[in-house]
Amino acid sequence: MGRPAKPVNARARPRLRALAAYLRRLKEEADVTYATLSERTGPTDTPGYRGTSTLSQAARGTHLPPLETVLAYARAAGDSGSRAEQQRVATARNLWKAAAVERARPHLTGRSQRTRRIRTVASLGRALTRLRLRAGRLSYRAIERATDAGGHRVPRSTAHLILDGKALPSREQLAGLLKAFDVSPADSRTWHAVRDRIEDRLQPPTPPRRWGGYVCADADPAVQEFLESRARDEEIKRLTGQIHPDEMYEDFEERMREKAHRQAEDERLYEEYDEFGVCDEPEDAAEREAQEAGQTVFRLRLKAMTERVTSTSRDAERS
Repeated sequence: MGRPAKPVNARARPRLRALAAYLRRLKEEADVTYATLSERTGPTDTPGYRGTSTLSQAARGTHLPPLETVLAYARAAGDSGSRAEQQRVATARNLWKAAAVERARPHLTGRSQRTRRIRTVASLGRALTRLRLRAGRLSYRAIERATDAGGHRVPRSTAHLILDGKALPSREQLAGLLKAFDVSPADSRTWHAVRDRIEDRLQPPTPPRRWGGYVCADADPAVQEFLESRARDEEIKRLTGQIHPDEMYEDFEERMREKAHRQAEDERLYEEYDEFGVCDEPEDAAEREAQEAGQTVFRLRLKAMTERVTSTSRDAERS
C-alpha cells in the first residue's frame, strides 16, 4: 500500500483545484497507483513518459502542470482506445484551459486590441503574447515542441523575437504559433489577414496611378509615417500612465478633446463677464469700486464652481 496522497492545495485558485480534484478522481476510479500510471504513459526513453513524481504533482494543485502531462495522466487512467478515454482527455483539456485562463487573467490588463487596429509588428507581438497567456503562458521550449509536432517548427529564439514584436512571423510560423496557442481555424484566418496587412504596409509603396480610378491612401508614405508615429505615441502614453488600462487610444483622444472643450468654455465665460463689466462701467468712483469688488467675488465663485465640476468629471473618468 502506497503512502496517502497529500490533500489538494487549499490556497490554489478554484479552477486549478477543480483540475487537481478531477485528476485524483480518475486515479481513484481506476484504482491504481502513481507507479502504474507512470508505466502506462510509455517507456522511460520516449517523449510521452511521465514519472510518478510528475503525475503526483499534477494532482496536488500547487501549480498548473503542462497540458501534455495532464493529457498523459487522463489517457493512463483507464483503457486506451475507448470512447471513455476520449471523454477523459476532452474533460481534462477543458479543465486545463479554464485553469490556464484563470492564471493568466491578472496579466491580461485592459481590453484586447481589435485586430483591425493592429498595424505594426510591435502591436502584433503584443496581441500574440495575450494569446500565449490565455493558452497557459507556454514556455518557449514548449512552444518549440508544440510547433514542431504541428509541422511548422518555430525555434525558441524566433518565437522570442516574434512575441517581443521585433520580427514579423512568416505564414508558416504564424500557423504554428496559433495552433500551439489553441486558436480556432476561423480565428486563425483573421490573424493571417492581420499578418498579411502588416507585410503589405512594410513593402515599398508602388507609384500611384493617377488615371482611371482613385489612389489608395494607405500606400502614401505620409500616411504610413503618421500611423507609425501614432503607434509610438500610444506606446509612450501607456508606459507613462496617461492612457488608462481599460482605454483604447481613441478613448484617450476623446477624453482630451472633452477636457480642452471644458477649458475653452471656462475661458469664454471669463471673457464674456469681463466684456459685460467694461460695457456697463459706471462713472461714479464709489460705484466703480463696488462693481469691481462684485466682479472679484463673482470670479472667485465661478472659478470654484468650474474647479468643482472638473474634479467631479475626473473622478467619474477614473471610476
